[in-house]
Order: sequence, then structure tokens, then C-alpha cells
Amino acid sequence: MGDFNKQKYDNQYAKENYDRCIFNVPKGQKAVIEAHWKKLGYKSLNAYVNDLITKDMTTRK
Repeated sequence: MGDFNKQKYDNQYAKENYDRCIFNVPKGQKAVIEAHWKKLGYKSLNAYVNDLITKDMTTRK
């Protein structure tokens, strides 16, 4: 029986199901942004960014 490699499985799943977007912010801004999305009640930066993009795309049709 082969060994199940969860990390390899997770990486393959992500590769097949998600697009990766990387962006840069000025040094020190990451902490400011993190404090902001946490204050707003988001569970992750990813959730915050996706919500911002969705709201922007629906209001700027």
C-alpha cells in the first residue's frame, strides 16, 4: 500500500482548482493591512481581498 502524502495532495489540489495572484506592498504595510482586515472581522487576507474585488466588480459594471 502506498503512502499518502497530504502535502503533495494539497498542493496538487490547489494547482488544479485555484489561480495564484501575488502582489507587493511597501515595507510595513503588510502589518497595517493585517490589522485592518482583522478589525473588520475577516478570517484571512485572502477573504478580505476576494470580498474587495467582488464588491468592486459588482459596483463598476
